[in-house]
Amino acid sequence: MTDAPTSDELMTILIARELRNGELAVTGASSLVPVAACLLAQQLHAPDLTLILPSGVVNPRPGRLYRSAADGRWVPGAEAVGSGYDLFEMSENGRLDVMFYGGVQIDRHGNVNLTATGLDQGPLPAFRGPGLANTSFAVVSGRIILFSAGHTPRTFVERVDYLTAAGHLDGGTSRADAGITTQGPVLCVTPLVTFDFDEARRMRVRSVHHGVSDDEVVARTGFHLPTEPPWPRTPPPTTDELATLRHIVDGTGELRA
Repeated sequence: MTDAPTSDELMTILIARELRNGELAVTGASSLVPVAACLLAQQLHAPDLTLILPSGVVNPRPGRLYRSAADGRWVPGAEAVGSGYDLFEMSENGRLDVMFYGGVQIDRHGNVNLTATGLDQGPLPAFRGPGLANTSFAVVSGRIILFSAGHTPRTFVERVDYLTAAGHLDGGTSRADAGITTQGPVLCVTPLVTFDFDEARRMRVRSVHHGVSDDEVVARTGFHLPTEPPWPRTPPPTTDELATLRHIVDGTGELRA
């Protein structure tokens, strides 16, 4: 298979590599890439990973992808269908291992804004969010994986205008100092890079994707990066990863649309 992956396909594969067998993962409603990543991980290396959609659908097997994780077409073939009550019970009992968040804004400490921007500039813009981001999941899930379909200075900002989902707050030990005992964000995947976090809980470049320059990463990130280029390159998708994604997980090509 020689076709280069799209940004969505690449991000799906990179997130899938981070998921572990036996984990319980939950996605939000607008989470096509994380859902695909969970389904791909189940096929490749984590058959006992459990995926729960926000509607309560457990381990869907649709044979294709749907844009919304709340779509009723995920139900046929699923292992089980629970409810929001079940999901919140699991969250409060510490059973959620991985949660995924995208954001209108994501800051250097992994805090997420899905609520409003420009709070000091008059009426608030109307966002469709925040959905599950407006719950306790960011503080009770074992770890958080962030993702973003775009990478611009408007998305990756020094400080979010509104804290919808807590990342590492002010960095350092501030998350733990606030009484939050879970790990918080460990990774952020974008069309340009994979970020992780340093000891001060600042977002740093782990690797830069194929075809992207270090200068482009700097120009399109709205906060100072704590390490200097040159940065490592992202390991490309393997033939098996891409073939499994396209033929088993995403047979109708939603990630290529």
